[in-house]
Amino acid sequence: MLQVNNIVKSFSSLAEPVLKGISLELALGDFCVIVGSNGSGKSTFMKALSGEHFVDSGKITLQNKDITHHPIHRRARLISSVSQDITKGTISEMTLLENLCLSHLRGLKANFRSCKHHAKALKEKIASLDLGLEQYLHQPMSVLSGGQRQMIATVMACLSSPELLLLDEHISALDPKTQTTIMAFTSDMIAKYHMTTLMITHQLSDAIHYGNRLIMLNKGTIVLDLNKEQKKTMTIPRLLDLFHATQGEVS
Repeated sequence: MLQVNNIVKSFSSLAEPVLKGISLELALGDFCVIVGSNGSGKSTFMKALSGEHFVDSGKITLQNKDITHHPIHRRARLISSVSQDITKGTISEMTLLENLCLSHLRGLKANFRSCKHHAKALKEKIASLDLGLEQYLHQPMSVLSGGQRQMIATVMACLSSPELLLLDEHISALDPKTQTTIMAFTSDMIAKYHMTTLMITHQLSDAIHYGNRLIMLNKGTIVLDLNKEQKKTMTIPRLLDLFHATQGEVS
């Protein structure tokens, strides 16, 4: 489904490449969680997949399509992303419904008529989620709380039916209670729509609890790759020990 073959990414301001020959393969419906220290290359890896960064070498294939050299707008119908920056996922001046329409038509040539055509179906989808979001359909996003906006950003990413969903610490800017709510909601959406997903998190409890795959990055390489069965026996202390061992630290 997703094949990443030996990708390398460097920046002129840094002496060493940020990504040093990463290879990864995900099957349809895999939910893979990524952990690693700051500077390990997690976000750069995500941006290489989304098209925000072009890789220096290597190959990225999605659903048997080589997207390595596709710009971000060409990947928009295949890949959806939700980041930790609450202001990036939605447009503050636009209403919830307008944001949903734009997300639904992302990567396509759209106009007001096409947005209006899809509005009714989107209203029904939002109501079916039973989150009470339909009461905000005609409200500007700026009046909603950070948690509501991040939930809506996640809804938008999922309802666009992406081939690949990228979550880059998408709950880290929220308070603990809202983090728990959004994370549970995200997991339900991923399962409901059977989406192939990559998620970065610093919460080791979430890394263990969610997903069927866990990888750890260090200095631009994958140093740990756990499958579903291996994750079932993992604990936070054991994962911390593995983290310290791969970082060359004493636990």
